[in-house]
Amino acid sequence: MPLADPVYAYAVNMLGNPDDAADITQDVMLRLWETRRKLQDMDSPKAWALRMTRNLCLDHLKRRRPVCDEEALLSHGGYADDLQQQIERKDMAEIVRRIIDTLPDNQREVLLLREVEELEYDEIAHITGLGLNNIRTLLSRGRAKVKEALKLQRYDDIETWKFEN
Repeated sequence: MPLADPVYAYAVNMLGNPDDAADITQDVMLRLWETRRKLQDMDSPKAWALRMTRNLCLDHLKRRRPVCDEEALLSHGGYADDLQQQIERKDMAEIVRRIIDTLPDNQREVLLLREVEELEYDEIAHITGLGLNNIRTLLSRGRAKVKEALKLQRYDDIETWKFEN
């Protein structure tokens, strides 16, 4: 079960719903168990598991577009700072998450895999099926758009922002 945590975290980031992410994680873990003898021959079982997670999440999203659970996203803090700093961090995390949600799907996915899941480029390529140059381009553009949106400091209008490819 060492892959359960990264699979679950990736599913939560893709789906925005902890309950649906738990269901996807359970499906992935079951499939991993069924193919456990083949895992030893794989270069990166984690990348394979995350690719499977990605595919299941995309299938799920095609069926039903979930609402993002901001509380679950922001509960990863756990800092022992004073209340004001915790509130500021939570607000900033919410703003960044809302900005990331406005990115095109391919940029959002690559950004989450690299920055949140902390995967290497070759693992992202294996999961998404994209080339390394394409991943670098999407990541660079996604980071630039997030940075640009933060500089604008027009947080009230984030719902209306839509970035073009």
